[in-house]
Order: sequence, then structure tokens, then C-alpha cells
Amino acid sequence: GNNNHRYFLCGLHILSGCESIRVVGQTGQNVTLNCTYDIIKMGALHACWNKGQIPNWGRCNNKLISTDGYKVIKETRVSSRYQLLGRLDEGDVSLTILNLTEEDAGLYGCRVEIPGWNNDQKHHFVLFVEKAPSGTLTQTQRTDASQTTGRETHSSFTAYSNSRKSQQPSNKL
Repeated sequence: GNNNHRYFLCGLHILSGCESIRVVGQTGQNVTLNCTYDIIKMGALHACWNKGQIPNWGRCNNKLISTDGYKVIKETRVSSRYQLLGRLDEGDVSLTILNLTEEDAGLYGCRVEIPGWNNDQKHHFVLFVEKAPSGTLTQTQRTDASQTTGRETHSSFTAYSNSRKSQQPSNKL
């Protein structure tokens, strides 16, 4: 749900307007980082996804996948776990990462190449990956840094695992 989106402002990168969106995923699940542009106004545009901060002047330097605006550029996809599943013809270049691992955690950037001088649209995301619970019902209190930003709205969430048949605690921890 949208409760997992928390906003950070980082004042260091004034040029890139660096406000990153915090996203929480779980190991073994899929997660989508939302990135869209106004295709009706601007036409189909090239877009790329980067692992790490997108350079202020330049393209994705650690590219995961990109699109020419009509289709995925196959040579740029570094793994089949990276998918653009949105409607490219509607300007939806959101990235879905399949079967999350803890190594996927970190900073991601979406860059849409808008014609004109330093006009690019950039969005940054910080992905946190939590271990999927092995019990049947786990309540997790969130007490992380995002609460100190004063923009925190939702401080706890409940995660359900798929098997809710047995209420026995699992031994396979």
C-alpha cells in the first residue's frame, strides 16, 4: 500500500532536486518503483533506470533497463528480474523488481530524457528490503530514521504470510 512511501529531502543535491521516495519491500516479493511522464504533452521519450544516484549532468551510469519510449531496449536489461510492466504508451515507465533479495536494497533513479538543456525528469527511490516473516502473523514496529524527519505518517504495519491455515509458530526460523 501507499503507507510505505515516506519522503526524504536531501539538501546536498540542489541541482537534481533530490527528493527520494522511501519504499519498503520483502524478500521473495516483487516491488514497483513508480515513474511516469506526460506522454500526451511531450510524446514518447527515452527513459532509463539507474542503480545509485543519477549524475547531475548525464545519463544513467549504472543502467538496469531502459526504454526508447515504445519498447524496452533489450540490450540494456541487465537481468530478467527488472521489468517495465506499465503502459509505455501512456508514459508509465515504472520499474518492477521481481523476487527481491536483500542485495536489491539501496538507491534507484528513474531518468526521463526531456528535450532541452538539462531538462531531464529524475526521480530517486530508496528501497529497503525486509526479510519476509516466517510466522503466520508478524507485527513490526517501525522505529527507523524516517520518523525523525517529521514527515512520517504511518509508523507500523502488519505483514501476513501466505499460509494462514496453521496458527502454530513455525520452527523453521
